[in-house]
Amino acid sequence: QDIMRDYSSYSQRGDDVNGKRIYSMKNILIAICKSALYLLFFLAVQFFVVVIYGIVVATNAAINGETDLVRGAQTVANQLLGRVSALTLIACLLTVAVLLSWFWLRKRPLEDAASLRPCSRWTTGFCIFGAMGLFVLISLVLYLLPERWMAEYGKAMTLSTETGLIPALAMVVGAPLAEELVFRGIIQSRLERSLPAWIAVVLQAVLFGLIHGTPVQIGYAFIMGLLFGLLRWRTGSILPTLAAHAAFNAMNDPLGLLGDFAESWYFLVVIIAVSAAGCVLCRRGLVELKTKSALEEECKLLEDNDVRGLGKA
Repeated sequence: QDIMRDYSSYSQRGDDVNGKRIYSMKNILIAICKSALYLLFFLAVQFFVVVIYGIVVATNAAINGETDLVRGAQTVANQLLGRVSALTLIACLLTVAVLLSWFWLRKRPLEDAASLRPCSRWTTGFCIFGAMGLFVLISLVLYLLPERWMAEYGKAMTLSTETGLIPALAMVVGAPLAEELVFRGIIQSRLERSLPAWIAVVLQAVLFGLIHGTPVQIGYAFIMGLLFGLLRWRTGSILPTLAAHAAFNAMNDPLGLLGDFAESWYFLVVIIAVSAAGCVLCRRGLVELKTKSALEEECKLLEDNDVRGLGKA
């Protein structure tokens, strides 16, 4: 029954009995519009959490007798900057809770609505260690960029420079959960139903990059979006991309346990060594990524059986 449900979702993507994809402009527009709505929801939650907290701070300042508008605005700004991690965590968890509740109320299976399917532990492990290597590669590229670009980038990276339990939860739990659910789980899945898979992967990567602000962030977030999108496409699940995203963010040492060592070249050397060793140990996961997913194989088998049935009829 579960296979038939997945097959039903898979077969709605426009495959005919000859194995050719048929793309309807109507379905393409519907997929793009739905994806845009989910993106707007994601951004709206971030915005309203900040606005609500700002209103609370401003109201508290007014109650305490603050009448200078300039000073009051400065107070609100300082409070917001001091709570970036907490606000990010709240917004991300709220996004996940609302979306999962929405699918539950509509009785939509999560494997269909958000690509929350089981995945091989070898594949997940390989993705985790691969993400650590990706962190080193991006760090080296950032080191080569002009100082002017990096100055702007540094100002925007307030969250990643904070340390402590709340920043760690925001970076390693909240952000990966919300972003993978929205971009790879929901948006990419909807686009794949009406567009070629490679276009769906590129489009969600573009959107993922654009929400990250500065040109430097947009650049490497786009690359991450492409790689994570490919992983989601090959595995049919966001679990390996979620694990990889969390591992990548964890390399920023959000708990502050490593101190100055996390800023040194030795840290990158250690990471690349661990990454290489882990990828070798989990190389079975790479082999699985190169082969068709189990879902694709099951769907292909069911399609073949349907074609034979039509031929006999």
